[in-house]
Amino acid sequence: MVGPMTPRRQAKVIAERIAPRGSVTRSALRVARQVGRDVVDYLPRARSIWRLAAQPAAVEPSYRDWLSRNRVTPGTLADQIDVSTSTSRGLPIEIVVLPSLRSPNGRAAAETIGSLVNQTDPLWRAHVIAGLDEDDDVRCDDPRVSIVRLDGIDPLRIADRLLSEGDPEALVAVLEGGDLVEPDWAYELRARAWDDPGAHALYWDDDLLDADGGLIDPRIRPGWSPDTLLGANYLGRSFAVRRRSAVSVGGLRPELLDTAWWDLLLRLDLDDETVVRIPRVLVHLQRRPVESRDRAVTVVQEHLARHGRNAVVEPGLAGLRLHWDIPVPPHVTVVIPTRHNVEMLSRCLPSLAATDYASFDVVIVDNGGRSAEAEEWYREHTEGLDLVVRWWDEPFNYSRVNNVAAASARGDVLVFLNDDTELVDPGWLREMVSWAVQPDIGLVGVQLLNGEGTIQHGGVVVGVNGFADHLFTGMAPHSDSLMGPTDWYRDVLSVTAACVAVERSLFERVGGFDERFLLCGSDVVLGFDTHFLGLRNVVTAATTVLHLESVTRGSSVPVCDFHASYWRYQKYMRGGDPYFSPALSPWSGAPVLRAAGELSPMRAVGDVLGRDFTVFRQKAEEAESIWLSDICRATDATVEGVTALHADTQGRAEVTSVNWFFPDIDSPFYGGINTALRIADQLAREHGVHQRFVVMANPNEDFFRSALAAAFPALADAPITFISGPTDPDLDRVPYADVSIATLWVTAYSVARFTATRRKFYLIQDFEPQFYPAGTNYALSEEGYRLGLYGLCNTERLLDIYRRDYRGVGGAFTPAVDDRVFHARGRRPRRHDGPVTVFVYARPGHWRNCWELASLSLARLKERLGDDVRIVTAGSWARPDDLGRGIEHLGLLDYRDTGELYRQADIGVALTVSAHPSYLPLELMACGVPVVAFDNPAGDWILEHEVNSLRCRRTVDGLAGSLERLALDPELRDRLGSAAEVTIAERFSNWDAAFAPVHDILSDPEAR
Repeated sequence: MVGPMTPRRQAKVIAERIAPRGSVTRSALRVARQVGRDVVDYLPRARSIWRLAAQPAAVEPSYRDWLSRNRVTPGTLADQIDVSTSTSRGLPIEIVVLPSLRSPNGRAAAETIGSLVNQTDPLWRAHVIAGLDEDDDVRCDDPRVSIVRLDGIDPLRIADRLLSEGDPEALVAVLEGGDLVEPDWAYELRARAWDDPGAHALYWDDDLLDADGGLIDPRIRPGWSPDTLLGANYLGRSFAVRRRSAVSVGGLRPELLDTAWWDLLLRLDLDDETVVRIPRVLVHLQRRPVESRDRAVTVVQEHLARHGRNAVVEPGLAGLRLHWDIPVPPHVTVVIPTRHNVEMLSRCLPSLAATDYASFDVVIVDNGGRSAEAEEWYREHTEGLDLVVRWWDEPFNYSRVNNVAAASARGDVLVFLNDDTELVDPGWLREMVSWAVQPDIGLVGVQLLNGEGTIQHGGVVVGVNGFADHLFTGMAPHSDSLMGPTDWYRDVLSVTAACVAVERSLFERVGGFDERFLLCGSDVVLGFDTHFLGLRNVVTAATTVLHLESVTRGSSVPVCDFHASYWRYQKYMRGGDPYFSPALSPWSGAPVLRAAGELSPMRAVGDVLGRDFTVFRQKAEEAESIWLSDICRATDATVEGVTALHADTQGRAEVTSVNWFFPDIDSPFYGGINTALRIADQLAREHGVHQRFVVMANPNEDFFRSALAAAFPALADAPITFISGPTDPDLDRVPYADVSIATLWVTAYSVARFTATRRKFYLIQDFEPQFYPAGTNYALSEEGYRLGLYGLCNTERLLDIYRRDYRGVGGAFTPAVDDRVFHARGRRPRRHDGPVTVFVYARPGHWRNCWELASLSLARLKERLGDDVRIVTAGSWARPDDLGRGIEHLGLLDYRDTGELYRQADIGVALTVSAHPSYLPLELMACGVPVVAFDNPAGDWILEHEVNSLRCRRTVDGLAGSLERLALDPELRDRLGSAAEVTIAERFSNWDAAFAPVHDILSDPEAR
């Protein structure tokens, strides 16, 4: 690419890449046509989310084919048998088999027993309840199976007794005669419980057996959804629970019959941290529970009463409907942005005037141009509404428009509403507000229907159809789906702002809509922000709203919104939406089974953003070494030129501009790139220094600029120049700067060869030769320290190495932590009972993090302590295929999530063998976590053995021993954790203070 591309040209290139001219999908993709126009047509708002036409609409496989493809292989079953027979780790499973209601003879129970006997995991016991007439059919020689006779007793009463007696830590589950379990059902349950000892309940997907033994009607379940559970027992009886948990709430209530399972789930008061979902069809049922509507109303009403919540509960079209009691309905402000679309407003406003709600006002923000005619139209068409019009003549930004309107709103509850909606149910506002004021609720959305009467929105699903899509899109109202009826209440990650309610205090707490989004995506992110606070976002189908976007003109979406969405959505695009399922196609908002070979949404998003998001794993390849050898060139003359340049500038020379040479930007939130950007941000804020970024990567200005905006908005407008590497002939076209700074060893060669600068620096944040084994790459990286660049070193230790071993000159700073994220405020008390949580950063893709050594040590720790320890890893490099290894993988986290995770941890593991001043121990210690680390001199500046940390030998025995000692000694954890917190608070909690010497170093490095 020569020179920057215009936004219009960028949109065309993206469209051609994803949907070539003449393709079926071409018409489905409407990406940005302009960025920088004062106003964009935002009424349709592209549904506020991103659907990519990257592949055809999902074609659902037959259920038989899908199930066959998603069952474990014979080889895996054999491996499970080997593991299960070699260890007895984990909880036993106890199963109660109820008499079949469909087949009263004993043959149904015998079939269930047969599927249990074929389990790959042997640690289970079954109690089969049989009638007196079933002697011939219900027999089993397996000692794990016991036959319990009814003798006239209600089978559910026997089940309750059996579920209550025995090992309190056992997992207990209930089957019905004729139910069949997959051969790895017991293995999955025990492995998941072994990985997460804090789990009180585990649940799975199921299907039904037809009269001929065929498998039909799969039920694919979302993540834990307490508000769905208020309206329907969406788990049925496809769950297992720890016996002690069931006993603690009084066990089953047999008189409720099939409703007993719903009642038990409600009384357990489960939450995200105590429930584990297994997204696989593991049980084939004779039938699903059929709840009596009267009994269902009773158990939900009792549940609400236990929690001091008041609602009238009544049967609905599917499940139950709740009418929340609001003694004093709060005043509501309805905010409607419009471009003076009188055609749409003529339908929206009269329906709004017919709303049956005690107290609300309306704020219209109109950017269609103020005129006498427009003002007259409002006077004539807003009768019956408490309404004000705010005229908007600034450059349009959807997020800002709503934020400004909300800032002057009178309501305690805010409702953001599109002008292309029609409110067909006068009770719509009461329904939304009654949910919005409930405890633990964030955003409230409604089911939206389009102009054809089909569902357009049932909640936002992230990672579907590219960035995100709407649940149940295109389905008929009141229909059933793989995820259950569309009429159920749904917990979701977010909802569209075409119609959303939120308490004003909460809206202000999260900072409103993110104004980095010009048009689309800020509503999705608003849901992320409330979800981060531990609140649930809900969609109610008890009322519907018409959203007539299909009759309006097409929309234009700014390219920058796609990039901004990536930085906020990526956690769920990579790891999956918790309220969807990996069993379902990522290319359909209407739930369909996932077909073989479907393109990953991250792959499609990467195509749109011009990035390859393949997870990095370090390699030692000859081709890479040859390429690096070819571009990393330096001669004696190169070094002499650097020396001569520095000799020309003696004493202090104030720095007013900096060229930063970056290898690439994967994430602006972590590691060395984050530190470099922090320094750039601090120099700009505190010293007015002009920043420029020179990036060694394929030209992609939108992506890199969005990375800057995501983490350091003040840098978002800095100039960006792209080069291919140190030997790029365009290197000399990079504009002059007082100082040029390399940020990785490859870029040191670029800076050494760059001429339009006064001083040259190398931001040294690790001993980078140790990224590689001895060889070409090691030699090239080490040679970067001999190019004569001034050192700007992250810790005095690295400066000492640079001076001592390479005769380098420069200065150092001491790093800190981001106190907004890493702090001990609100930290969970360190556990003195129950499982101790150990956090480990999982990065097997980088050798210096010693994952191989760590994984063996953690396995040993888990074997020795069992349920007394919970091991948690996070990171995009974590391997998710270690089921049953005792390690719970959380995947890639949002930057803010890391601090919250650390505040839940009792022990942190921070391993490195290089001179790297790892930030991980600082961040853990800031959150009050005692750290176990290798006895590496690189940690001397922060880690004091037996004072604020434990340091150990770099062996399995050394690491596992220290972890076990800390796990078994709560007083030691308290002492070290408290000292760690103080260490950071007193010395390492302020980045601006840490960077105080940087400007002076850059202005006069010789003085150091």
